[in-house]
Parts: sequence; structure tokens; C-alpha cells
Amino acid sequence: MIRIEGFGLSCQVAALIILVAFSGGCGSSGGSHGISQAQAQAISQQVVTTVEAALSAAFTPATRGAPTSLSTIVKTARAAQSFDCTPTANGETCNVPVSYTGTCPGGGTIGVSGDFNFTLDNSGDGSDNATLTVTPTNCSVSNLTINGNPDITLATQLAFQADAPVYPITLTEGGGVTYGPNPSGSCTLNVTLTVTSQTNCTITGTLCGQSLSGSC
Repeated sequence: MIRIEGFGLSCQVAALIILVAFSGGCGSSGGSHGISQAQAQAISQQVVTTVEAALSAAFTPATRGAPTSLSTIVKTARAAQSFDCTPTANGETCNVPVSYTGTCPGGGTIGVSGDFNFTLDNSGDGSDNATLTVTPTNCSVSNLTINGNPDITLATQLAFQADAPVYPITLTEGGGVTYGPNPSGSCTLNVTLTVTSQTNCTITGTLCGQSLSGSC
């Protein structure tokens, strides 16, 4: 377990809260707008799967067996997955970089980059703000090849009180993609994921003209 020394807050818990929003895919409904409902669902699921893999890699860089303090991980983690923490007068700030590239089912790649920035005081109160960039490159999904237009963004905002997350937690997905060859075009994403507990998440919004609603 990754812990912020002195506060008892587990960075891994924060990651798992975010992963709740992605586990199991997303329920959806809507009519035809260029791409099919199934293709819109496939694009959404590909983003979900890639972000989940990126967060898993970022938040577990050097954990083996027993719980490990963040200060220890800073010393032992690989350079590409190191944590950078800075003491402050009232607490500590930590940066967790996210850098990941995965393959798509029909070829091509999809990458995630960005940073989680935690700020906590001595009472365990604080916040994390992060904007991740998801970039598909000739990523083949459900008979479509998608590219970033220019990319997909995922903004997260977490608040903590006494080392515990404050609900609801909102994640917003935006940006756009181009797709082809048949049909071909470009579209935008406007999706909100709302986590109301560690076991409940809902999704609303649109992806490539298709309305999305349900659990996530």
C-alpha cells in the first residue's frame, strides 16, 4: 500500500476510488449519429480500459508485499514511475506522474499522460487535481480507426477530509476524436462520471452523438 507518511492517507485508495468509475464499463442508450451505438460503446470502453491500466501502473510502481511508505517509494521507484513529494509548512504536496501506452484490439496505440497532484495538511484535509490526456493513434476499435482530435481529456477533482474522500467525486471527459473509414468524420465527447460512494458510480452525457446513461 502506498501511504503519505504522516497523514495515513493511502494514495492507492484515491486511485481505487477513481477506478470505481471505470470498472465494468458503462451502460448506454441512444440513436444513430454517424457511428453506431455499439461503436460509441467500444470507443468508451477502450478509453476506460486504457485509463484503468495507466492508473494501476502509476500507483503501484514499487509495492511488494507489506505496506510501503511513500517516502520509501520515492527512493526506490523507477525513474519513470517515481513520486515527488515536497514538505510544506503545514503538510506535504506530492506529484504522481502518469505515463502509459497500450495497444488497441485491431492495431494502433492509445496513450495516457498527466499528473496527480496531492496537497494535504497535517489534519489530513486537502485535495487532488488532475487532468489526464488520452491520445489514440491509429487505434482500431470496432471496425473504426480513431485518432485524437487533438485528444481526449479526463479531469478529476478529489477532496479529502480527515484522510477520507468527500463524496460526490466528479470526473469529466471531453475533447474529441476523428474516425474512419466507414463511416468517417469527427466527433466530441462530453461525459460526466459521478462517484457517490466506493461502490456507486453513474455516467451521463454524450459520446460521438450517442447519449450515455447508466452505471459505471
